[in-house]
Parts: sequence; structure tokens; C-alpha cells
Amino acid sequence: MTDTTDTIKKLLQLVCESAGCEANTPGDFYTLAGYIEKRTGVPIGLTTTKRLWNYAGLSSKPRISTLNLLARALGYRNFEDFSAHHSDITPSSDPVLGRAIKQSDLKRGDRLLLRWNPGRELLVEYLDNGCFRVLESVASKLGVGTTFQAALFALGHPAMIANVIYNDTTWTLYELGQQGGITYLRHIPAEQ
Repeated sequence: MTDTTDTIKKLLQLVCESAGCEANTPGDFYTLAGYIEKRTGVPIGLTTTKRLWNYAGLSSKPRISTLNLLARALGYRNFEDFSAHHSDITPSSDPVLGRAIKQSDLKRGDRLLLRWNPGRELLVEYLDNGCFRVLESVASKLGVGTTFQAALFALGHPAMIANVIYNDTTWTLYELGQQGGITYLRHIPAEQ
């Protein structure tokens, strides 16, 4: 996604998904403002949120400080960081899923960076035959060295992983991003 307008639309969509609302009713904007303040510690006005989502004809070009605030609510440093992370997401051919990465599109050694709320992150390496290994883990029950199987990771959707093995613990199924889905998805190709 290189166009700033598209990136802003994506940012707004992800904030809505993470907050659990659609920005269609006045109550949704209270939810959005509360979510943003809870995640960042910075209050945002209801009129500002309505302008951002072009509610009831209220529209204006958002300030970079406002875009930075929204990006921080999703766990990014600022809007530039959000833009950089969302410039290389592989589009899925499935219009229902939107942006997704299928394990069948990966090569051995490819890595995926996954984030979901609240503040969880995994860097995983694709091994082969749908198997992955956790290389880095932040605030997740899946520690470094965990192996699991997965077929698909889709932005905005929870990821179901299977046959999870960590130390002496095994889970048949585990759901990443149970509330709000995967909020960030990046494919890092294996070094040649």
C-alpha cells in the first residue's frame, strides 16, 4: 500500500476492528474515543473522530499528530511506522478474508511478524508442510521454540493454529487474536 489515502483508510479500518465497532452510529464514536484514550492515554475529541470517519458529512484532512495517535493505539510508534509495516502485506485472492498470507505461499525460512491485542507479538519462521517455529515472543503464551501448524494468517481475523508444542506442553488448537483478530501481519522473505 503506497498511497497515503489507502493507508489512512486501512488505519481507520484497523482501529474500528480493534475497538469492536463500525463507526456508523453516534455511540460508535464514544467507543472509538474511549478505545483510543485507553490505548494511548491521550484523549481524542468526538468531533475529531467523526471527522476522521467522515460521519454525517464531517470531513477534513487529518493532521499527522492525529494519525500518529491512531497508529499508537494499534501498537505502532507513529503513522510512518504503521505505513512502513503495511506496505508489503500480500493481498489474498479471497475477497472475504482481505489481506492474508497462506502457508502455501511461503518458502522454508520465510518469517512472519504477527501482532494482536493487547500488545502481543510473534516472529515465526516457516519450516515446511504448514509448520512454524516461534523465534521471538512478546507477551504471548507461545514462547521461543514453540512449534505449530497453520494454514492461513488473515489481517483482522483470529488465527487458528494446531498441534502447538512448547516445552512439555501440547495444545491441539490455539487461537491467536481471539478478540479483534491479527492487527499486524508482515511477510519477511528468507534470505537467499
